Amino acid sequence: MTKAERIKVSIQATRERRKSQRPMVIELKLQNLSKKQVADLNRAFLEAKWLYNWLLEDLQNRLNLDAGKVAEVQVKVKDTYETRRLILLGSQVKQEIQDRLKDNLASLKRLKKKGVHAGPLKFKPFVNSIPFKQHRVTYEIDSERNRVRLQRLGWFRVLGLHQLPRAYEIANALLIRKPSGFYVHLVVYVPRAFAERNTLSNPSNEKLKPVGVDLGIKTQVTLSGGLQFGYEVPVSSRVKRLGRILSRKKKGSRNYEHTRHLLRREYEKLNNRKKDIQNKILSFLRRYPTVVLQDDQVKGWKEGLFGKQVHFTAIGGLKARLKQSLATLVVEPYETTSKECFQCGARLDLTLSDRYIRCSCGWKADRDHNAALVILLLWPEGPNTERKGLGIPPKDALGLDRPAALRSKHRKVTPLGQPRRGYVRMRAAVHTVGSNPYVRISLVGEGGSAPKGLRSSPPL
Repeated sequence: MTKAERIKVSIQATRERRKSQRPMVIELKLQNLSKKQVADLNRAFLEAKWLYNWLLEDLQNRLNLDAGKVAEVQVKVKDTYETRRLILLGSQVKQEIQDRLKDNLASLKRLKKKGVHAGPLKFKPFVNSIPFKQHRVTYEIDSERNRVRLQRLGWFRVLGLHQLPRAYEIANALLIRKPSGFYVHLVVYVPRAFAERNTLSNPSNEKLKPVGVDLGIKTQVTLSGGLQFGYEVPVSSRVKRLGRILSRKKKGSRNYEHTRHLLRREYEKLNNRKKDIQNKILSFLRRYPTVVLQDDQVKGWKEGLFGKQVHFTAIGGLKARLKQSLATLVVEPYETTSKECFQCGARLDLTLSDRYIRCSCGWKADRDHNAALVILLLWPEGPNTERKGLGIPPKDALGLDRPAALRSKHRKVTPLGQPRRGYVRMRAAVHTVGSNPYVRISLVGEGGSAPKGLRSSPPL
């Protein structure tokens, strides 16, 4: 069997194995770096930028070259070209940078086919990620001594290897440069059954029921059980001050680059706070066996009147992670949820300023809570007869008159208006999510009322 045939058989076997596995990304931070290691890492990112721009400069002649054998590139310095040697990039790393350029061109072609107005690819002013493709060749993991070896860069002590699961298979790695330091993003595959068991585990051993989730602007996350999570991470005063200082610096100067580095570091802190909130909300929602949400067009919210609110909350990122990380059912965006009565299914005439629903049938509720309940239900009677979410009839959602046909498949959702059970849910939410000072937690009872003393989370 030739080498090409062995590679083909190996790739086919890997594809078959991946069908029963699920990917995970582990973030490792490089620790205790010496001055030489920092200089080598920065040089590697600089060489990656040189190679990418050199390939982009002449696509017709250089795109199909064997990039692994390229040892020198021409770099434009003002009005002249200088020859720079690539000493810290391995052959496979160079090939991966070339493949990244090909992927960018393919994506650009697909956008133009769809009619999107997009210009040509531009030269990169900097590169902040370097791919390392093959385990034990371009990189290596030593979990016993908490070390990672990167080809031509040496061994590095890392923080975060404890995140590796018991059963895993390493795929590839990515070296990332951030304002706070250097990181290695490690892609591992775990058995799908193991991943689902850990994803859908119920820490409190409660027999919880499916939950509907409504995403919004005023209250970011509202659950059908009555819990509401509101959060916002605005731009800090330090970011504004650094922005003013940067505007007075000479572009390209050393002070300009230093100020820009401080500004990027502050933005990274803000993004980390938003990600921490997302992680805590996801951790709380893992208690439920199924999460039902609507596929809202968050991009339209940002382009409309709510640009700052969407940016401060990163609600689009939360929606994407909900769909990727949990067992979710997605309701189409065109479904009427906010303007539909939970009790009778009637269409209501509401504006954005109407935050409380009063229907002619007697149903009164918070607007977002009503939408979360509608997302979870199917209306067998009324103007809208299409399925939404799990298709649980209204009375069953309230814990009243559960039909015998649904007792085995769909148990009742958390009953509303029961302060003790609501207090248990509230305590669980505060324990999981309330440790972040930017999150406001409240509980809405039946008919939109809140149990006494549970309107807001306890002092943090």
